[in-house]
Amino acid sequence: MKRNKPNTQFWKVLATVNVLALIYPINLLHRAETADENLFAAFALIGVVFLLLTVDAVSMVAREVIGDTKH
Repeated sequence: MKRNKPNTQFWKVLATVNVLALIYPINLLHRAETADENLFAAFALIGVVFLLLTVDAVSMVAREVIGDTKH
């Protein structure tokens, strides 16, 4: 089975989506003033990290299954 060269565009897009998705919860955590806001921001950050972990894993598996569409 021949392995294709990794597509750098896929990894760039995935990294960009991850960074953009993490900006909001990190901003919430940075601006939190009370303990309740801090707790909410921490849970939001943890939730986004787990969501991105799941989406990234699915997208990596889907890319392996589908493969490179260029011929």
